Amino acid sequence: MQSHCLNILLVDDSKLVIKKLSEILIELDWLNSITEAYSYSQATAALANKAIDVVLMDVKIPGKNGIELLGYIKENFPSIITIMVTNEVSQSYRSLCQTMGCDHYLDKSTEFESIPGLLESYLPI
Repeated sequence: MQSHCLNILLVDDSKLVIKKLSEILIELDWLNSITEAYSYSQATAALANKAIDVVLMDVKIPGKNGIELLGYIKENFPSIITIMVTNEVSQSYRSLCQTMGCDHYLDKSTEFESIPGLLESYLPI
């Protein structure tokens, strides 16, 4: 087992996507916790109440969008790793998120299975 376990926040308006991500992540022995949020307000509440290491979020979420959530995280919790997992794969969205400090921008339809390996790369040795 790794010396550090990650606390992950999943933010997506699709219960199916969150369920699929949870199923993939729950198998990882270095996972400490998964918190689910289905909107901007649920995400900000979770961030205020839990120690989160990584946020995986979609661009399109109820309330304010995922880009606004990214801005909120980077302003208030700059050490949190942020990963956009979205079907919004246009270069303009990708560039905007990278400019705002997003750590990774993944295409849900083609890069979903790469998430565990990506997260593992953030564990200290």
